[in-house]
Amino acid sequence: MISVDGLAVEFGGTALFSDISFVINEKDRIALRGKNGAGKSTLLKILAGAR
Repeated sequence: MISVDGLAVEFGGTALFSDISFVINEKDRIALRGKNGAGKSTLLKILAGAR
């Protein structure tokens, strides 16, 4: 299970994420959708502990 509560991320004074909360259970399937530069890869790097 992955649980995120109140995630906030800023880069250069610009808010990328603000107060994001979600739970992904063991057998859940998810998709991340968004425009180029929306922060999809950044979110995954944060969840993986790379940032």
